[in-house]
Amino acid sequence: MNTIVLDRYRRALSGVDEVVARIGPDRWDSMSPCPPWTARDVLGHLIDGQRQVAALLTGRGPRPPHDEPGMLAGAAPAAAWQAAHRDIESVLAEANPAVQRATPMGPRSVADILSLALIEPLVHAWDLAQATGDTVHLDPESVVATLDGVRTLGGQLAATGMYAPALVLPSDADAQDQLLAATGRKP
Repeated sequence: MNTIVLDRYRRALSGVDEVVARIGPDRWDSMSPCPPWTARDVLGHLIDGQRQVAALLTGRGPRPPHDEPGMLAGAAPAAAWQAAHRDIESVLAEANPAVQRATPMGPRSVADILSLALIEPLVHAWDLAQATGDTVHLDPESVVATLDGVRTLGGQLAATGMYAPALVLPSDADAQDQLLAATGRKP
């Protein structure tokens, strides 16, 4: 069984853990690089995203996104994230990367679902760090794997309305900065 994609996804989730652990209680309402969302909203979006991924991986999905993500993070955002992370880890522990599941894009393997979903914990870990005055070094292997897919999509990400248009960086920019720029963020 190919577990590389599971390992990448787990490392990205751990990256979110590291950023969340450093956020002070007075910083959760700081504006994120995803206006009009605050850090609390971004974390709520990540929590909701893990619920959506779990639903897909277990064959119960797809499910619509939550309308008010900040409510999912609640008054104790770090604890809410820890609970969501535990929940998705229990799903990942049972996941078979080769199994096919229904998605909005048709049947996909669990590995494909996780490869597509990887962008969320990667990029939003950076968003959380930026919102709260922190820095983060994203998992390099996951960044490279995600960057290839984002580049393949070209302008399709911005066309969804969920991402700003890609920014152009010098060709010698590192992979993390290239991924962030490809998703419309200013590294």
